[in-house]
Amino acid sequence: MAFSASASRSELAEINITPLVDVMLVLLVIFMVTAPMLSRPIEVMLPQRVPPVKPVEPPNDLVLRVGLAGDYTLDDRAVTLAELRTRLEEAGIDDPRTVLQVETSEGADYQHLVSALAQAQASGLDNIVMRN
Repeated sequence: MAFSASASRSELAEINITPLVDVMLVLLVIFMVTAPMLSRPIEVMLPQRVPPVKPVEPPNDLVLRVGLAGDYTLDDRAVTLAELRTRLEEAGIDDPRTVLQVETSEGADYQHLVSALAQAQASGLDNIVMRN
């Protein structure tokens, strides 16, 4: 099988463009199909500016101390058990978020603590914190 030199040069000089045309037609079809989809508007929920929030004031804190002898002090003022309920009701009306912090002296009678907590519950306070 002998080949002539002139025949091989003519074959090398020719480029087969059929695969190139096939690829270009496929790309053209892909772009024709996707172009209408890309031109539609996209609905997006953008974040809106939020007006500045007023700083929240901390709730009113009351400190109730139950002493050894059954004496009660509310915010460093001596009160009786009957006065305690009215003072707590007034504080709850002024600020419904009022927090009552209850402290007991070491060795205080448990009944005095229970009486104070009963008055706090009867006054309508919901936020009661026990401290040491």
